[in-house]
Amino acid sequence: MTQSSLHTTSRPQPVATAETRPFWEGAAEGKLVLRQCCACGRLAAPLAPRCVECLGDSFELATLSGRAALDGRTKLHLRPLPDHEGPLVIVECALAEDPRIVLIALDQNGCTEMAAPGTPLQLHFPPTEGETRFAVVQSTEAHP
Repeated sequence: MTQSSLHTTSRPQPVATAETRPFWEGAAEGKLVLRQCCACGRLAAPLAPRCVECLGDSFELATLSGRAALDGRTKLHLRPLPDHEGPLVIVECALAEDPRIVLIALDQNGCTEMAAPGTPLQLHFPPTEGETRFAVVQSTEAHP
């Protein structure tokens, strides 16, 4: 172990790949960006190396609305992240543009506490000092 690994207290950071780089670069700008197949127009989940519809491998970037629907949620009561006290609520969000694509986000304000599956949500990427921006959900009432 190195000296720096002994004192790491920040959240683990993603390692961008060719497939995920557009997503993380968009998140850094506060936007939801996915790749869209040039051949058939289907959106591609961040890890998909090919289009699941036509198996195409040529993509363009699409900036999405961030609108989503609650698909599922779980609450972690253990200390889930360094420097973050529990509980931590992790939410599965089906994207409005393609509900077959489900992204994971955090519910930091409890907006999904009493929400039923299908409840409209808004994904956003709030700035965090010196770290990658991660997806967070808000109620659509709190975010027009």
